[in-house]
Amino acid sequence: MNICMIGIDHSTAGVKIREQFSFTALQAERAMQIINRQPGVRGCVLLSTCNRMELYVSMDPCGISLPELLGKIRPFTGQEQEFKSYFKIRTSLEAVRHLFYLAAGQKSKIFGEDQILTQIKEAIRKARELNCTDTLLEVLFRQAITAGKEVKTKAPAAHGNVSAVHSALAAIEKKGFECKGKKCLVIGNGQMGKLAAETLRDAGALVTVTVRQYRSGIVEIPKGCDRIHYGERYEHVPFCDLILSATVSPNLTIRKEQLMQAREGHCRKQIFIDLAVPRDMEEEIAQLEGVTLYDIDAFQNEALREELCARKAAAEQILELKLAEFKDWYECRDFIPRIRQVGGQAAEEICWRMGRVTGGLQQSQQEQVTELLKESAQKVVDKMLFALRDELEPEELLRCLEILERIRY
Repeated sequence: MNICMIGIDHSTAGVKIREQFSFTALQAERAMQIINRQPGVRGCVLLSTCNRMELYVSMDPCGISLPELLGKIRPFTGQEQEFKSYFKIRTSLEAVRHLFYLAAGQKSKIFGEDQILTQIKEAIRKARELNCTDTLLEVLFRQAITAGKEVKTKAPAAHGNVSAVHSALAAIEKKGFECKGKKCLVIGNGQMGKLAAETLRDAGALVTVTVRQYRSGIVEIPKGCDRIHYGERYEHVPFCDLILSATVSPNLTIRKEQLMQAREGHCRKQIFIDLAVPRDMEEEIAQLEGVTLYDIDAFQNEALREELCARKAAAEQILELKLAEFKDWYECRDFIPRIRQVGGQAAEEICWRMGRVTGGLQQSQQEQVTELLKESAQKVVDKMLFALRDELEPEELLRCLEILERIRY
């Protein structure tokens, strides 16, 4: 199976390391185009989220190595040994199984989280848009997404929405922070920022969201929240109890020096939550008096409850069945051209024999009837052979095809 992946995630590396291998949407596009031009590469998909970066590649067996490929888009010359332990390489069925379980939220830091499935959909959509996929990757990701959806429906990991935002707020509430009535600033109005604002609002907080002015018109924010321009954030920070940043920008949104100046004369205790990768907040702000800083790695997933363990087992059962379906497709995919060739030969034979019956027709009518006969015969034979493919073991199907191919029409 000529599918492999190289990746780094929360289980092997902290945010300091992961952020060095994160990609913005534009960077990911450029990276896939570079990878796809490399010798032996048939297709690629790059998945980059706050908790992981994974590069999936369909390639020839003797193609360029995965570390070399990664080096083409994120060079780490002289640091190979330092970073080697952080990366995981998976090949063949191991890579396939990993993606299926990932799509179902089984590999996430927050077990069963909902966002990863959307992120995988977006990754394959963008790769397809850039003509960076092949049939193997298309089928793999399509079936993995289907499996993930089925797990979400039949074996949901938990009640309600599960995300980094919900996990973060649940953690600080356990530490005694109550959202109700608190002034909160959310920096970032993207998918994660909107979710954070909505979650804080629903918890009774007074939420303000930063926005940037775009030429496309008015920027929408969650209902019930106030807005300020992104450039005014430091003026607003001193009056907030909680400041949460979740942007996709490679630039820092909160720096120590500017924060220190903004907070001068203010003694309010404040919580700063940074859910971005790369990080939005300079880690040195934690040195300031009254500031408590959390990054995304601070919110460890809680131990699985008994109910969650049962759901995990149900999810595994679904995923293993879906994996078997993909494996069957992969093992039989090379038979498809041969099945269609046999069907075509049978159709030609039928048309030749029916020629005796249609010989009295005008040439145009005869051609039309012949074409209809050929098309119908091809469909009938294909249907029978594909039914055999679905029922027989690959070895048995191969034997049937070999016998049919020896028939001289």
